This record gives sequence, C-alpha cells and structure tokens, in this order.
Amino acid sequence: MSGKKPIELDYLFIYEHKVRELENICLMKYELDRRGYRTHIIHIEDEKAAKAVKPIYHAKVIVMMACYGNDTMEWHTKRYVKFEKAIDLQWENIIYPMDEKNSNAFKNYSGIGKEVVRVSWGEVNRRRMLDVVGMDPKKIKVIGHVGMDFLRDELRGYYLSKEELLQQYDIDVNKKIYLFASPFFSDTLDESYLNKMCTRFGEGWRQYYFEYMLKSKAIILEWISKICESRKDIVFIYRPHPAEISYQAEKLEKKLDNFRVIGDKSIKQWIVISDKVYTGNSSTFVEAFLARKMCYMIFPIEPSEDYELEMIKGADKIKTFEAFEKSIFEVGGKFPIKEELIDTVYSIDWEKPSYVKFADMAEEVLSNPYYTLTKESLNNYRVKQGVGTRIIHQVSKLDCLYNIYLKLLNNEKIQWKLLQPMRDAHRKIEDTARNLAFEQTNDIEVQSIVNRIAEQLDNKDL
Repeated sequence: MSGKKPIELDYLFIYEHKVRELENICLMKYELDRRGYRTHIIHIEDEKAAKAVKPIYHAKVIVMMACYGNDTMEWHTKRYVKFEKAIDLQWENIIYPMDEKNSNAFKNYSGIGKEVVRVSWGEVNRRRMLDVVGMDPKKIKVIGHVGMDFLRDELRGYYLSKEELLQQYDIDVNKKIYLFASPFFSDTLDESYLNKMCTRFGEGWRQYYFEYMLKSKAIILEWISKICESRKDIVFIYRPHPAEISYQAEKLEKKLDNFRVIGDKSIKQWIVISDKVYTGNSSTFVEAFLARKMCYMIFPIEPSEDYELEMIKGADKIKTFEAFEKSIFEVGGKFPIKEELIDTVYSIDWEKPSYVKFADMAEEVLSNPYYTLTKESLNNYRVKQGVGTRIIHQVSKLDCLYNIYLKLLNNEKIQWKLLQPMRDAHRKIEDTARNLAFEQTNDIEVQSIVNRIAEQLDNKDL
C-alpha cells in the first residue's frame, strides 16, 4: 500500500453477508460496468482495508449494506476509503412493528444515517422514511428489490438446474426437495450480543429470542424429523439464516440421511429448485411467490405483536404438526399472503427491472452535487480516538514514516505503550478476518458471477 495513490472508483460496493448480497451487488455492478463506470466490491471486514490508516480507494460514491448512523458508517469505511457520497441499499427494509412509528428506533436512523441516499423497496418503507424518520424525500429512491430480478424470466437461466445443484451436494435428484428457510438466530448467543440486540430493539427482544426463536426451532425440527423418518422420498434442506449457527439442526443432520443443513448458495437458488418452501417470521415467502413456488408459514408458537412482521400478521399459518403433515401431501394450495400486500412492500415492476432502476439512480447521485455529504458529516461520523492513535494515523500518511511504523508494529520485542493499542487492534482485525473467511470474495469470484449474469442478459432487449 505504501507509496501508492488510492485507486480511483466511481462506485465502491461494501457488503456484509455473501449469500444475501453478493449476487445482487454483482447484478448492479454488471449494469454500471456496461455503462462504462469504474466499480469494485469489498467485504465489510476485508483485512487489508480494515488495517489501513489511509485510503486504499477513492470512491466518488460508496454503496453500503446499511447506514443506520455514525457507528455503522464507521464500521463500513474505517480509514480505507475516501468518498463524497453514499447510497444505502438498506437490505433490511422490513423492520419490527414496534419500531415502525418510533423515530428513536435503531433502524430509523440518526447522524449521517439521515443524510445518505436510501434505497426503498416499496411504498411502505418510503412512508416510514418520510413520516417517522423525517428524511429528505429527494434522497429516498423507490426502485424495488434488486435481488428479486433474478426471478424474472430473463434471468431464470442464471441458476443451476435441480440436477446440477443436487449433484454438488450428493443428493438424489429423484427425491422431492422441501426447503425450510430459517428465520432464527444461532442456538447460543452470548450475553454481550443479547444486550446489544436489546439495546437496539427493546428488552422484549430477549424474550422473543428465548421464548419464540429457540422453542419454535426445536418444535419445527421435531416435526421435520418425523416427516423425514416416514417419507424417504423427500429431502428436507434446512437453510440457516445468514448469521445462524444451529447445533440442533446439525445434530439432526447426523441422524437422518434425508435432512441436510446447507448455507451455501443464495436462498433464491434453493427456492427455484425446490418442490415446496417453508419459513416462519421471514420475508422469504416473497421470493417463493415470485419464483411461483408454494410457500407455507410455520408458527408453532406465535411471537409477540412487537416482533412479528406486519406482512405476516394476516397470513394463513401452520400451527400444529397435523397441519404441517397435511401440507406435505397437499397438491396446489393457496398462497398464504395476498399479492397486493406484497406489492406495497416490494413495488414489483414487471416492465423495468430493479437493477436498471438502481443504475439510473446511481448515475443521478454521481452527477448531481445535491447528494454530496457535508464536510461536517464526514468529519463527525468517526469514533473519536486518543491522542496517541491520532498521532500515529497522521504520521502514517507519510509513506516513509508509514514503513517505519509497520516495522515497529511487527517487531514484538518493542513494547512501547503507544504501539500496543494498535497491535491489539491489528490482532483483532486478523481474528475477525479469519473467522469470516467464508464471507470474503475476490475479483475472480466476482467476475465469474458477472459473467454468468452477462450470459443471460447480453443482447436481450430490456
């Protein structure tokens, strides 16, 4: 990095969960690249970027996973990128009902979070941004959900066929594939994580986790186990939530040869090859709807009104094992949620894909100075650091001194008090990067996805 000028970009995409975001971002990148812009994709915990004390990239616009406030902006950008504008993809457009009208809620934004350009999937979220958050209406862009574009006819060929996919996992292609898309968190959450979630979403979240998530998961796995034991013509795929570790599901996988826990590939890839889809307090049913797959909502335990998604409250739900067993044998069936309700949240446009709308909007943001973040906002969002750290960062901007700093940092024999916090920080970054290695991407993987997209879209009239 030393001696090199920052890489100049028009758009820098920053993602968190690969299975949730990477394909979608690659679709946006494809369209922007096609229009001649300079783009790049990076994981939010990229080790090289996280260790940087001066910009590796100069991006005119950063495109973020989320920007709830100053802390999430700091988390995204650290010190590796210089930027003037920001677009929040807002991958979590849907929030808990208790926060819908609470202007102080974590996901209703504060600080710099109120100044970035924000993608809205549909009218429901736009109204919240206007009425509750008080955002500038010019900075709310309703474009639909880019991820849903993969379920349009012109992109259906992007996904592997049932035969191609199941062969990768040594699953009999003659079996019926039933997918359970888990809406749950990990089986064990430490106290610090629980406290963080309660701070963000209210003390009731703790009960929501223990009384709804954990108990519902145990009951549903018991139901699936009974079906798998009696129906050898079915393979149940348990798809963990992006942040979920499920020891219960993994234990069941060892017991049953027709039950698999698979977190690889996007949820849409599994939906399009599945015969039936099951989920709970989750928006996965929307992808199933657009993929023209039957989806069942399983609720052996009802969550409190504060935490049940508004779209689901009026849905037809499976509440007993008998109803679950009946759904296994059912042919056809009525979709549990009304199409018009889906449209208010996701603004489905069959004429113009969302990724094209995104590119149109991104061009506007790039060219229009109206969307430039104020110097005050850019100066104030960072966490205030100690004098020693600030001195090191300033000194490190000079290449000759930066090299000396790195040598000092890497020489464990030198135990200067000033260096120790930076050493500790670097070790923490290395540990984080190591633990999240499965989330990382690289130029080869990104280009492979973009090429697959191009195979479907190039020379097609959109």
